Amino acid sequence: MVPDAKKPVSSDSAVAVVVPFFNRRNTLLATLVSIEKQTLAPQRVILVDDGSTDDGTVVARAWIDKVRGQLECSLHGQTNAGPSAARNRGLDQARDCAYVAFLDSDDVWPSDFLSRTHGALTASPRAVAATCDRRFVYSGGTRPKTEDCSSLPRCPPVWMLENGAGIVSTSLLRRSAVARLGGFNPALLTGEDAALFMRMSLDGLWLHVPGRPVDLGCGVAQERGGEGNLSMKHSDRQLRWVKVYDQFFSEDGGRVFLDHPHCRRLMALRWYAAGKETYRNGSASEALACFRKVLAFNPKRGRYYRWLVRAWLASLLQGRLRVSIAPPRRTNTADTVRPISGRPSAINVARQLAEH
Repeated sequence: MVPDAKKPVSSDSAVAVVVPFFNRRNTLLATLVSIEKQTLAPQRVILVDDGSTDDGTVVARAWIDKVRGQLECSLHGQTNAGPSAARNRGLDQARDCAYVAFLDSDDVWPSDFLSRTHGALTASPRAVAATCDRRFVYSGGTRPKTEDCSSLPRCPPVWMLENGAGIVSTSLLRRSAVARLGGFNPALLTGEDAALFMRMSLDGLWLHVPGRPVDLGCGVAQERGGEGNLSMKHSDRQLRWVKVYDQFFSEDGGRVFLDHPHCRRLMALRWYAAGKETYRNGSASEALACFRKVLAFNPKRGRYYRWLVRAWLASLLQGRLRVSIAPPRRTNTADTVRPISGRPSAINVARQLAEH
């Protein structure tokens, strides 16, 4: 049953909203107004200024003054430490709330977001999170794209591997589940959401809530002179992301998902993207390591071998790959390398390289 409009829920199922921001004065107000318009009022709104150098705090204070008496709000400042640290700061301030929602400062909720997700979570005690659909709102006039997230509950880790874990602003979380895992990892500059959410999904059900999507800004803040999206700030972001996924699927809790029919294929694609990225960034030896990981997950695609050979040759030219030449020895016919299934010899070489 959905609580009455504009009335906060009881303390044993209270909702806290955490809004971290850094140099987002031109998008922050729209984010805050979307909280103000919620039909289910949160118990507490916690704003965390992550060391902004613009007038974002002025916008935040003006909004807090506006909603005084309507919402309980607080503003906390800290030296710039990244979104994970800012979110964790807000999480710590929400200890007396059963649920917590993190809303990024360039995203906007529909007015019934909290009522829908809160209703779903309270009706399912075994659930750790409830997620709505998302709509990507792009800069430059590009047409928005809505994504149906209804398949997320079937296998959350594999869904996040395929679609990315950018569901921070589209989810209401059970605070105890977040706190038990220590919140977001501040050491991760990107991919911190995937690292937390995949582990959280092992603790209980992950729900999908139909209805209007949450608007996620993609380049909008940067277009308006503010800080850009975190995921696009790093030239090696593909490599950073795949390392997060690889760590999860190599752990005891995540290893079981490698039996999923699509998991190995998706991991191969992730490492493939990381390999091409590092190759183009000029790190051939690191790209070679990526393509070896690709073939460990999926050894059946010819293009993967071609990229492996390309990275290997580039590593030779860069002098980063030491090749030891053993003295000639007598070999038996059984030791001789034969073509594999009629593949070109370069592919055969690549397959042998991938094994070392």
